[in-house]
Amino acid sequence: MSDIAKILKLIGVPGLGPRRILNLVRYFKEIDNIFDARLSDLCQVPGIDLNLAKIIRSSDTDEFVDNQLLLLSKNPFKVISIFNENYPERLKNIYDPPILIYYLGEFDQRDYDAIAVVGTRTPSSYGKSITDYLVKGLIEQRITIVSGFARGIDTIAHSVAAQVGGRTIAVLGNGIDRVYPPENRDLKNLILQNGLYCTEFPIGTKPDAVNFPRRNRIISGLSIGVIVIEAGEKSGAIITAYYAIDQNRDVFAIPGRIGDKKSVGTNRLIQKGAKLVLDVDDILLEIESMRRYHTKPVQMDIDFKLDGNEKLVYEQLSNEAINIDELAESIHKSPFEILPILLNLELKGCVRQLAGKMFIRV
Repeated sequence: MSDIAKILKLIGVPGLGPRRILNLVRYFKEIDNIFDARLSDLCQVPGIDLNLAKIIRSSDTDEFVDNQLLLLSKNPFKVISIFNENYPERLKNIYDPPILIYYLGEFDQRDYDAIAVVGTRTPSSYGKSITDYLVKGLIEQRITIVSGFARGIDTIAHSVAAQVGGRTIAVLGNGIDRVYPPENRDLKNLILQNGLYCTEFPIGTKPDAVNFPRRNRIISGLSIGVIVIEAGEKSGAIITAYYAIDQNRDVFAIPGRIGDKKSVGTNRLIQKGAKLVLDVDDILLEIESMRRYHTKPVQMDIDFKLDGNEKLVYEQLSNEAINIDELAESIHKSPFEILPILLNLELKGCVRQLAGKMFIRV
């Protein structure tokens, strides 16, 4: 039996979610040992009680396994397990990562630098334009856009990213063989030109409502952070934001008008500590230290634009933020002496000041 078949055998057991499957594999080392184990040994595994141990021992998942393997053999669908070295690194480190991912397209190492963009299914013209603006700005920085392929903000985010030649990942709440919503069939094909279409749900799974909250943890799990653009107080986008918080991801929110139902959720997130976003730089500055694949900074022709002291200070700066005290020490001057120089550099557009008297090259 192949490794994928063995994993499918576990997935087919009722009541076994990703966390419990991982606990079982870690405890028994080999999947074959799980189904041969004594009830008392199964009960030693966190999350496995006597009733679930009996279900594991008695479950017959052969039909499910055979069906999935047959469908995989007859279709271009691919599958990757959490035990594969090419499994997405960020996703692997969440509390309950999917054990298997079915997908079309290809995984790319640069997807490590990904941002999720989510929001209402019925965006206003404001929400549409903000999504377009932010996605284009992020794609220019070679950041992958992750979303849930739903109507509204999700669809706009995928579409804009794909249309400008960027990477985008669609995370589904149904089987890989289905397109939901059905009007996004052309969008699926557009995404697959340079992106990924994926799901944890077995082939044939319908887009039932209960699947989408579970899907949302993958959207945030694949990402450095989540941007919420227009969302009601109780919506899938807000669920994704809460998953992001649990996964220690950044949460960004677009402010909206007080009293607007589409902005209640985003405004509430800001009230609770989400980063308020006014432009793309607000996002880029927050995620800079967490990125792995940076765009090469554009170097200024500084020979004739900066005087001696300005050039001295500028050459000590980089795309890594530095505190004014450290900067002053590196050039043997006092913070009081270099502050006016930094302000002049900022006015010339080649330096940006961050919170806490931190400075960075633009």
